[in-house]
Amino acid sequence: MRKLFAVLFFTWLAALLALTYYPDFPNLKLRVRDEWFRLDYLGHLGFYAVLTALFLLWRTGWRKKVSLKLLILTILSGFVLGALTELTQLAIPGRSMNPVDLVYNCAGILVGAGTVALTGRRENKRK
Repeated sequence: MRKLFAVLFFTWLAALLALTYYPDFPNLKLRVRDEWFRLDYLGHLGFYAVLTALFLLWRTGWRKKVSLKLLILTILSGFVLGALTELTQLAIPGRSMNPVDLVYNCAGILVGAGTVALTGRRENKRK
């Protein structure tokens, strides 16, 4: 099962990077109470949540407990990836760095990590 999660993780990462670096990618907007909300913010949250969950499932297996060390390293690494993808967009025509995107990237990382950590099996302390 872990091999499947590895394949899914790297496929998802490739898709995320392809969408991140595609020049002039359109932003869809939704009007909410006389304000515009960019739907790509939800995309950032969802993409990074799934990416983080797939990474943790690859590293730990299905329904296994995630160690605190792995959880913290995954979250910090995810934050770095999210920040780098935003910063490197400055070099791509038609793309720009958006701090709100970075907030949604980080929120997605926390959602994905939290979901896997909270649904993992708890080890029985009695032996």
